[in-house]
Amino acid sequence: MTSFAPYQKQAQKRELRLALFDFDGTLCDSAEQIASAIKKAGRDVGLMDINDEQARQSIGQGLYHLALTLSNNDSDKASELIDAYRHNFRTEMNSGNIYISPLFDGVKKCLTSLVAAGWLTGIVTNKGRNGLNHLLVAHEIDELFDVTYTVDEKQPKPSPEMAIDAMKACGVEIKNTVLIGDTIYDAQCAANAGISFVGVSWGYNSSDILSQNGARLIVNDFAQIQTSLDDIIPQIG
Repeated sequence: MTSFAPYQKQAQKRELRLALFDFDGTLCDSAEQIASAIKKAGRDVGLMDINDEQARQSIGQGLYHLALTLSNNDSDKASELIDAYRHNFRTEMNSGNIYISPLFDGVKKCLTSLVAAGWLTGIVTNKGRNGLNHLLVAHEIDELFDVTYTVDEKQPKPSPEMAIDAMKACGVEIKNTVLIGDTIYDAQCAANAGISFVGVSWGYNSSDILSQNGARLIVNDFAQIQTSLDDIIPQIG
């Protein structure tokens, strides 16, 4: 997995287009797995009252902010929760029995089509690197991305750092970049980076929330995405 697009020519930079995707809730239907892992880690450290709704609502914040939220801003307990979550993940990985969260319908076809149409593609996620790489490889989509950044390398969304650094790595201008995501953190990241945002209707935040936070449009399935992106950023050159 590389974090840049090495084949690009300097003279082509102004003609490139970049589609950045969130992962959990946008590309991958991972809510069940994440919520289950959060609740188990909570039980391991004595936070017995984490329920499904709390766990799901917290998805997208990044593990540190999630742990602070669920521990009522107790930094020591948050650190324990993070350690338990990561320990459980490593244990599952080593056992070979880890559950593979499914991709949403149409993901691979959409990504393949975008790449064929000349789009550069990337992931900007508040997920950790190990978890992201595991799922990209398991679903055989790792080679479809030119750049991937996680919370292990960059500041979590809504910080614009991931999006800005992805544009720099790929040599793409702000006006030619779109972020596709499902939460307010994605919308705010896009706004903070000065790029267009497209919301998806199937994720962890409602379409109304995404629209209120600057979504240029809301798509209802992956079949709509390429046409929608082409309307926002027409073919260049």
